[in-house]
Amino acid sequence: MDSIPANRRLWNQISSAYQHEHDPQIGAAPRLWGMYSIPDAHLHALGDVTGKRVLELGCGAGQWSRALAAEGATVVGLDLSEAQLAAAARAMGAARYPLVQGAAEQLPFAADSFDLVFCDFGGLSWAPPHLAVPQAARVLGRGGRLVFNVASPWFEACYDEAAGRVTTTLQQDYFGLNTIAEGDGATSYQLTYGDWVRVLRGAGLIIDDLIEPRPELGTPNGYNETDPPDWAHRWPAELLWVTHKP
Repeated sequence: MDSIPANRRLWNQISSAYQHEHDPQIGAAPRLWGMYSIPDAHLHALGDVTGKRVLELGCGAGQWSRALAAEGATVVGLDLSEAQLAAAARAMGAARYPLVQGAAEQLPFAADSFDLVFCDFGGLSWAPPHLAVPQAARVLGRGGRLVFNVASPWFEACYDEAAGRVTTTLQQDYFGLNTIAEGDGATSYQLTYGDWVRVLRGAGLIIDDLIEPRPELGTPNGYNETDPPDWAHRWPAELLWVTHKP
C-alpha cells in the first residue's frame, strides 16, 4: 500500500496546528518519549549519543534531533513533509544538522550510514513496518541500534472512534490491527506484538529490550483522551523497542 502521497499531504496540512499545540510539551525539554513525555533518563533507551551518526525517522519540527545534535551526535533529520521540515529548520539551534525530505520505506542513504536510527511516533508509525524496518536495518552499521516508540496494540484496540477516546472496552479485533485510516487517504500502521517481533527478526535485528513506558499517576496524555485518566498507568499505551544489528 503506497501511503506516501496521502501522508505527505496530511502532514503538510496539519503541521502548523500540530506544532502550535504540541511543541510547548515536546520541545520543553530534551529526550522526552511519547504521549506522556517520559524522560529517556528514566527509560534508558538511547544512551550516550556523543560522536554517533544518528538518523531520526520522521523528525517533525526536530525537537529530538535538535537535542541530540546539541549533545554531540552527527544527526540527520528525515521527514516526509515539507512543512514539518520547514518547522525544524526554523527551530534549529546553534548545533546545525541536515534535514532530508524522504520516506521511511524508501530511505535515500547508503548502507552502513548510521550508528543509531530512532523515532518517537515517527516513520515507524506512518510507514508500513515490513518495508521501513528493513530499510532502517540496511542503513545501520554493524552493532548499530534501531530504537523506536509506537502505540501499543492495547491502546489501539481500546480506542473508541465515535467517542474520540481510549476506554476499557475492546473496540476492535486485536488480530485486525494493521492499517488505521487517518482521513483523506492517509494511513498509519499498527502491528501486534507477534508481528513486530517477526518484522524485526526478519530484518536481521536482535531485540534487546521492549520497554512499556508507564507514566506516573496524574501524568497527562498530551494527545488523546483516556477513560479512565490513569489508563496508561494500568495498561501499556506505548511500546519502546530497543534493537541492534549484529
